[in-house]
Amino acid sequence: MNSSRSRATATAGMVLLTLSSGQFLMALDTSVMNVSIAAVAEDIGTTVTGIQTA
Repeated sequence: MNSSRSRATATAGMVLLTLSSGQFLMALDTSVMNVSIAAVAEDIGTTVTGIQTA
């Protein structure tokens, strides 16, 4: 009984870690794009508005 309970706890912990990592990466991606969007727009020859609507 204890073995299955500890396995379930470990599995739940891994699920929580995976979901938390995903949320962190989405927030990081948004922050990076907000900082770099002007440079990206200039590099590809468009405007910030053009990138945001694409």
